[in-house]
Amino acid sequence: MPVNATAEYYRAESHYLAAKTREEKIAALEEMIREAPKHKGAEALLSQLKQRLAKLKSQSESKSARKTANIPKEGDAQICIIGLTQSGKSSLLRKLTNAKPKISEQPYTTTKPEIGVADYCGVKLQLIEIPSSFRREFMSIAQNCDAIIIAIRDGDEKETMLELLERFRIRKPFCFITLEEDEKKIKEKVWKILGLIKVYTKEPGKKQPKIEGGKPPSSGQKPMVLEEGATVADAVADIHKDFLKFFRFARIWGSTKFPGGKVGLEHRLEDDDVIEIHAG
Repeated sequence: MPVNATAEYYRAESHYLAAKTREEKIAALEEMIREAPKHKGAEALLSQLKQRLAKLKSQSESKSARKTANIPKEGDAQICIIGLTQSGKSSLLRKLTNAKPKISEQPYTTTKPEIGVADYCGVKLQLIEIPSSFRREFMSIAQNCDAIIIAIRDGDEKETMLELLERFRIRKPFCFITLEEDEKKIKEKVWKILGLIKVYTKEPGKKQPKIEGGKPPSSGQKPMVLEEGATVADAVADIHKDFLKFFRFARIWGSTKFPGGKVGLEHRLEDDDVIEIHAG
């Protein structure tokens, strides 16, 4: 037992003793190392913990630990929220979506992925909170999603989370978020890393939907969601591939020099463009 250890250390130790999987043990050991006393009398303890952690990380996983979880993608993009225990993941999910995850001061309250849907200017973003046990079957969801939100309390947690992404070979775009950040700014930050654009359509002869500061039009129209770099041809095909056969031209409000500028299929679209397609 360490001298003058905190209650947080003992809680982490209890989670380590109760852990059933390699990932749960690694997560608890890392928490113990963070919370262990840093004075000279605790040097031996820290050394033992680090050796135990290194040994666990070097062990090959058992077949039972190679299970993967699959959560079907709903909406326009799937984003995972990951972070250390008590980093505010559940509070963030509740803040951004319609989900009501359990929130507690007790570490490792979340034991299974929690799902919610956020609305950003008419775009539906599926958010999935990943438990801080970091079990491989749950981390497989993060390996296959579109982007990652990393919940942190302070800058000291960034390096730990970057190491975790590397350990699980997660190569998805990510951003760091603290719970105190404004909801609108969080959504804007997530939208930016997704590498997507939203494009609104306008029928010839009808009033142009008004887009202000990234807000959806007053009509409540849902935008098309396309990848950055998408062209008019991509937008036309997204509506219906047959439209390409009869395409004549398009008018664009947003990414053209003049409002309603006339363009062809090769024109590159930008976020919040309004497109009017002429075919026939």
